[in-house]
Amino acid sequence: MDDLGVGVPAWDLARPAAWYACGLLPPGEWARFLAAYRAAGGPAVPVDGDPWPALDVPARALTVQTAARSVAKAVAAGRALDEVEQSVVDACDRMATVPPQLAQEHAK
Repeated sequence: MDDLGVGVPAWDLARPAAWYACGLLPPGEWARFLAAYRAAGGPAVPVDGDPWPALDVPARALTVQTAARSVAKAVAAGRALDEVEQSVVDACDRMATVPPQLAQEHAK
């Protein structure tokens, strides 16, 4: 509920989408959540098909924000990242890599 508000509806789903993409929300739970959201007429994603064209940017942005906050909190507390925090940081590392097909396009 913390993320619901006025604006682009995809941002309402940024947190669960990010958690799913980071491996923190199991695929079955994500599928059940997304199906219920769609069945209720949620406007953030198409009724069927791939939801990621709508969710990719918000999920990535929230992942980066969450990782930054996690690192800042761990440093302030003088401790290592916990498992969940590390998962979010690892997701940022994966996002930073360029897919081979895009790397080839940039080399041209």
